[in-house]
Amino acid sequence: MDTIVFENSLLPVYYCTESISKRSTHSEISHWHDELEIIVVIKGSILCKTGNAEFELLSGDVCFINRKQLHRIHTTDIHESHNVLIIGTKLLMENPQIYDKFFRSMLEDSSFSHIHFTGKDSCAAKIKEDILAIEKSLQEKDCGYELDILSSIFRIGRYLYIAYAKKDVHDYLDNNVLIQQKMAEYIYAHFSESLTLETIAQSGNVSKSQASKLFKKYTGLSPISYLNRHRLEISLNLLRSTDHSIADIAQRCGFSDQSYFNRLFLREYGTTPFKYRNGICSD
Repeated sequence: MDTIVFENSLLPVYYCTESISKRSTHSEISHWHDELEIIVVIKGSILCKTGNAEFELLSGDVCFINRKQLHRIHTTDIHESHNVLIIGTKLLMENPQIYDKFFRSMLEDSSFSHIHFTGKDSCAAKIKEDILAIEKSLQEKDCGYELDILSSIFRIGRYLYIAYAKKDVHDYLDNNVLIQQKMAEYIYAHFSESLTLETIAQSGNVSKSQASKLFKKYTGLSPISYLNRHRLEISLNLLRSTDHSIADIAQRCGFSDQSYFNRLFLREYGTTPFKYRNGICSD
């Protein structure tokens, strides 16, 4: 499970505009987290995969992804860009009565993965308006801006509540999705250790061949490729945010051989860890 760190613990909200092709902030691999995620496509198109569903999001579309749902977004459109709003569930749980009446059934429904609003849907326009208001408030930080953001979030929550109540948004919950999540969570917790296909498969109580099939189905990668991709994403953060040596970072990320780490990093990002760090420092 990915961990989202919010700058303001009193206002657990994260917002950004990003492009997948530029590898800004979004994880490239299938992942999930305890927070709610809303994606608004600004231009171009992206492919979104949640559990067993895979669909295209076009310019103007809005997609809500429920908490604890395995998902991945990717694209071949180099001109694509989108907004991402991540909302900590803590916000919606502060008032137990409100949470029980409006949000509990939706957010705790494990068979409910997402809602896709097309750009022509009136709800999409309203959600985009509130997200732009949140962006403005986060930038300007006027007196009491947190209250404006809370107001926008609960309006968005209302649109989601109405859509959930009206539409048949439930997906068939495939037990294989849960097995895949369990194996991915094992990787997240033990990526710094020496992992093999066998240990990953054992974490999901499946055979090595079944583990490989599930990873290929839900992530497009083999278990070891998924493990290494996750390790590389962790290494990016360490290269950006710490002064640990590259050899130390390689070890911390589970690479016992620094030259192997360098080769994978170069193949994935087109540069070496050393040049990547120097490029950040010179910006």
